[in-house]
Amino acid sequence: MPVRLVLTAAVLVLAGCAPAPPKVNAPLAPRAASATEASAIARVEAAGRAIYRQDQAAQRARDALAAQGIAIPLPDVGGWIITELPQGTRVSLFVEDADAVAHVQADVLLPPPGKGLPQVTTAPARAPDAAEAAMYRARQTALANADELCGAAFGTVILPGAEQRWDVYLFPESDRAKVIPLGPLLRFDVSADGTRLVSSEAYSKDCISMADNDAELYVRLENRTQGELPVPMDVFLSLSYPKPIMLATGGHLWLVENGRIKPKGP
Repeated sequence: MPVRLVLTAAVLVLAGCAPAPPKVNAPLAPRAASATEASAIARVEAAGRAIYRQDQAAQRARDALAAQGIAIPLPDVGGWIITELPQGTRVSLFVEDADAVAHVQADVLLPPPGKGLPQVTTAPARAPDAAEAAMYRARQTALANADELCGAAFGTVILPGAEQRWDVYLFPESDRAKVIPLGPLLRFDVSADGTRLVSSEAYSKDCISMADNDAELYVRLENRTQGELPVPMDVFLSLSYPKPIMLATGGHLWLVENGRIKPKGP
């Protein structure tokens, strides 16, 4: 199924005395978020923070495995499945064998902050549980339907979605120092068993990046109607690359900073 375009992002860097952001579709008048918007914003912020936590956990697990000389497979034949346990966050490296059957190559248990170092178990004597297997299938289903990866290294995060389905997020990872990748940013809604793509959307299909020494980022979002809000990946970016991001949606200007969304006047 083709990815549905939600926005096209034109990135303008604001620094020092740069001119004010251009108007988009209507005058950008400051106003407080409505009660309905505030409720939706809380859900968007929670999802964005969850994406960030999983991405950070995967990076910590990657470092722990690299310290033991364990190679990370290419994304299309292996990846991370993350499970929250009472004793901490378990980050499992799944790898496919020659018959395309996934198994757990390593588990990395990340204790709560201040509770110890990562615990690495290679070739654990366990099979993936039902939830892990469904998450991995959902990941592979999303990858099979992703056309806009720009040939770059990319990360994946799988979160519980609507009606017991899975939301799979794909986003580029920076492979160069001091470069912030801003697209493509994709979300896939996948069935509960992980085998069927229900829908997909591209928050940004363009291959966009910026230098991290730029002071502030303004993203003009086309094809968003009046009243639409920032999305979880906006929150994720604001946490991953701590910069204020301003998003123009319809006649509204939003500031996304440190994982929080709030209205902002022009």
